[in-house]
Amino acid sequence: MAKKINMPFQPEAKEPMLSGRKKATTRTRRYGEPGDWFEAFGKTFVLTWVYETMLDSVAYHFYWEEGFDDMYEFIDYWDRLHPRVKYRDRPKRKVYLHRFVQKELDG
Repeated sequence: MAKKINMPFQPEAKEPMLSGRKKATTRTRRYGEPGDWFEAFGKTFVLTWVYETMLDSVAYHFYWEEGFDDMYEFIDYWDRLHPRVKYRDRPKRKVYLHRFVQKELDG
């Protein structure tokens, strides 16, 4: 059964998420299951897919879904959020890619 989850985002994620450019977020733990939902920046988003992978795979293959123009932007952002264990320290770190869509208003 789908449930509401708490998934915090940095302020700089607002524009990419609301415009639909950012369609995924990578976390060090699983936050929910497909169908679960969260609120961010005054909107509701629904998880569509949660995938366990390695951090370097996200950097190489999913940076665009994360809202970045290239893998280096993603890595720089990851390192700012994780200053104690940066990308270069553990590129094979297990992470969870959470894909989501913005929920449309019921009409």
